[in-house]
Amino acid sequence: MEEENEQQEPAEELLAGKFKSVDALVRAYGELEAEFTRRSQRLKALEGEERKGARPVMDGEELYQAVSSDEGVKARVLGDYLASLKGVPLLSGAGVGVTAPPAAPKNIREAGAYALGYFRNNKS
Repeated sequence: MEEENEQQEPAEELLAGKFKSVDALVRAYGELEAEFTRRSQRLKALEGEERKGARPVMDGEELYQAVSSDEGVKARVLGDYLASLKGVPLLSGAGVGVTAPPAAPKNIREAGAYALGYFRNNKS
């Protein structure tokens, strides 16, 4: 019977399933803590590099000032905006409407109608 009891008891009892002694557990914990510190420092360094490369977020006024001071950006933004407008009559630089090509009368009757319309609209 004594032989059966001796066989059932393990020769060495393992701590936490895989450490032979308290010293081995403490040593493994120290190594784990050191690795965690190294990884935390590396992560912090990467986050710092990312912040340096990223542009700061601008509010509306800062963005307006930045665009207003750069003629190339201003022209591009305005050009994109005007291109997005469909079917809206555009004005020339002086605020005068864009004129249509002149319509030439095809006969004397059309010429008379144009002349009469001109005189009626331009009474001074």
